[in-house]
Amino acid sequence: MRMSRIVVPLAVALGAQALLVSEAAAQIPGLYSLPTTDFVWNWGRADLEQRQGPADIEMTGTEAQFRCELKAQIRPSSSMTQNEYRAIEQQLSTRLDFIYAVSEAMNQLEQQIVLDWATLDCKEYNAPEKSAEERASREAEAREKMLRELEKRRERQQRHAE
Repeated sequence: MRMSRIVVPLAVALGAQALLVSEAAAQIPGLYSLPTTDFVWNWGRADLEQRQGPADIEMTGTEAQFRCELKAQIRPSSSMTQNEYRAIEQQLSTRLDFIYAVSEAMNQLEQQIVLDWATLDCKEYNAPEKSAEERASREAEAREKMLRELEKRRERQQRHAE
């Protein structure tokens, strides 16, 4: 009886927590699920109008079906150098999990009170539709290549059979 008084509310609380995971969940350390559509994540200053000056870190990257642009400005009071900015960019550019790496790095900079502001703007990449002519041309090229390969194989088989 006592156990059910504890277990039921605990199960309800955990279930509610699981349902509240939103698109911003990947910004929170420990959770990682990408949104399904375009998204923008912000760190640091919440008021976009107060953001002044050029970004210290500017780069693009991709993960899954998203192409993302990162812009970040470090606080003027920070002791970080240009070389450190470039090192961050280099580390992020080599990661296959770009979005996760950016969220990790920006959270860390924000916790160190180094980050003034940052924005990660991700757009879903959709390959441009090919026209019927382009598709037909590509299929014809593929057929020709396949026929050439088949002919080479036949020639090899005939040489080996003799």
